[in-house]
Amino acid sequence: MRQRFRSRELWLCVLLWLCAAEAFHAQTVADSLARLLQRAPADTSRVLLLVDYAWEINETRPEQAEHSLREAIALARRLRYLRGEAKAWNGLGVLEEIRQNKNAAQQHYLRALQLRQQLGDKAEIASSLNNLGVLYENFGQPDSALAYHKQSLAILETLQDTLRIARARFNIAAVLQESGDYTEARNQLYEARAILERVGDLDGIAKVYAQLGHIYLELDRYREALRWYRQALHLRQQINEPQGLAMALSDYANALDEYQARGTDSLTDVFAILERTSTSRRTTQSSSADTILHYYQRALDIWNQLDNTAGKAQVFTNMADVYKRLGQYDKGLNLLRQAEAIAIELEDPLLLMEIYNVQSDIYDRMGQYARALEYVQKYYALAREAKNQKFVQSALKDFSEVYSAMGDYPRAYAYRVKYDEFRYARLREKERSDFARKEVLYEAERRERLLKEQETALKLQAAELARSRIELYASLAGVLALLVLAALLFSQNRLRARVNRELAQKNEEIEKARQRADDLLNNILPATIAAELKAKGEVDSVRFESVTVMFTDFKDFTRIAESVSPEVLINELRECFSLFDNIVRQHGLEKIKTIGDAYMCAGGLPVSNDTHPTDVVRAAIAMQCQLQALMARKRAEGKPVFEMRIGIHTGPVIAGVVGQHKFAYDIWGDTVNTAARLEQTSEPGKINISETTYQAVRHLFPCTYRGRLSAKNKGEVDMYFVEYTCAEG
Repeated sequence: MRQRFRSRELWLCVLLWLCAAEAFHAQTVADSLARLLQRAPADTSRVLLLVDYAWEINETRPEQAEHSLREAIALARRLRYLRGEAKAWNGLGVLEEIRQNKNAAQQHYLRALQLRQQLGDKAEIASSLNNLGVLYENFGQPDSALAYHKQSLAILETLQDTLRIARARFNIAAVLQESGDYTEARNQLYEARAILERVGDLDGIAKVYAQLGHIYLELDRYREALRWYRQALHLRQQINEPQGLAMALSDYANALDEYQARGTDSLTDVFAILERTSTSRRTTQSSSADTILHYYQRALDIWNQLDNTAGKAQVFTNMADVYKRLGQYDKGLNLLRQAEAIAIELEDPLLLMEIYNVQSDIYDRMGQYARALEYVQKYYALAREAKNQKFVQSALKDFSEVYSAMGDYPRAYAYRVKYDEFRYARLREKERSDFARKEVLYEAERRERLLKEQETALKLQAAELARSRIELYASLAGVLALLVLAALLFSQNRLRARVNRELAQKNEEIEKARQRADDLLNNILPATIAAELKAKGEVDSVRFESVTVMFTDFKDFTRIAESVSPEVLINELRECFSLFDNIVRQHGLEKIKTIGDAYMCAGGLPVSNDTHPTDVVRAAIAMQCQLQALMARKRAEGKPVFEMRIGIHTGPVIAGVVGQHKFAYDIWGDTVNTAARLEQTSEPGKINISETTYQAVRHLFPCTYRGRLSAKNKGEVDMYFVEYTCAEG
């Protein structure tokens, strides 16, 4: 069964062609910039020239582009030119994304975002968030992509930047569509459409119409898909932009082709509805296949005029599929051979998969089962290498059907079983992914509500503190009035002595009470947070782009708890946690909280630093070693013995103060959830770290790769054990 190439992938092929077509122009611009750089002084203008030069050569000469961007960063730092440094980091992110280095691209984008946040440039902050959203979308992490796109949208709405708001909603819709949330994707597209129609952006409206068509086509609702594609085609004809028009013609033909192959209504009826008032009445009177080929041919004519090989290869493949159903196999195979040559030249495995898929179908219909099997094997191998689950699933089904036609029923049955198992596994994975995505969105909304409630509570608390001060001042005024009255009754000398004694005593009591309050506040909150609370009466929630979170817990704690008295258990826990508290202080970390036998701390906050991953790992090693030494003594005394698991992850968090009467410093975000999952999948006596933490500490600590292990609600996660040795004695 053919897996049709969607317009999103075809746009990528077209963009590759456009990059090649503009190579000469880019080279000309790059040469001009290089000449300017030869005589440019070391000022802010040179920083921007270096960034622009890197942009022009990042695909053709990536190493030279990186050198230019690194020079721009160094110069910007010497000049303290944060805006230019942020642009250079953003350029490095784009370069690493082109190189398919996701982690490096992420770090560079986050660095650009941090600098732009320091500058308070909301428009540039929104741009960085959008870049991160696109990065995660391209690397198949829709939940993270959606979170960044929504943050970008929230900022753009405060700026009332209507066009960028529309584009942000379009990006959100694309992620939601990939995740299968078609209803919310459609709602986002409607919002974008309303904005674009108000400003008269025909190109943007046409893209929205096409995306709506893609959604309805994926839902097998062909009438609605055809209606939206028809509107997109009408706009593209008005704009008269060749690439967009060719894409719109192919989209429309694809929908007609799908309708003919799978639709339940008469295709002629659809033509009559959609084309009644157009000049194509002649077309609607011809056969449905001729009509489909007519639209493909119009698209092909445009690609030929533009000499766009990627576009031509895709149309050849689509037309071959039509000829297959017409029984004109030679025509179809001839077109596929031309498409295959182009796809091999472009090194486009996705297009090759589709070409081989159609070729296998044609040979199957011709009864040449050995050739059909050969092409199924070809696109199956490509699909497995590219980890394309759709084509892997299609190949398993095609294997079963071809072997059945060849009379090899045992193999046919075996591949049918593999197909069913793979299909059901994908369905289960989609259910898990949908649940995880909804959980992330719900948690984000819940945290946002909680932060607003905390903000309101802190404001009320500040008002209460102000009222208490007024009452205190009123009380002091009363005391002074009494002192004045006493002055009339006693002699001045005796009164002065008495008042001095009383005031000294009260001042001492007030100072002791204030010191106790300060000590208590500093004990439950970080010093900087406590100072902010005393100064402002409230604490602002802060987003930290990179912190390292550690979770610990004890193996078989519930079983041990049932075997000893509560008093003994609490004393043992207090001794362990006091040990951990000292280690946390020694390594400059922040204790967050304990929950039962679980202990949570973090590095890199409330004051940001660059050493938090190594600080946390060193603290984890100290905890394991000192706990093991303590447990050796406990074992000799016949007391309960604990074995500890540790999980560590590095990433962004939101930090703030919760509570109205009992303050607590806490952190939230996906980083916290991931650290907890790493602790749950750790082993006693082990330190389990994520890929992100590993990249930050691998040069200091030996680690053992555990593989991609399943973590609850996180899917498969790359995990490592930190190898350590405890000193004896």
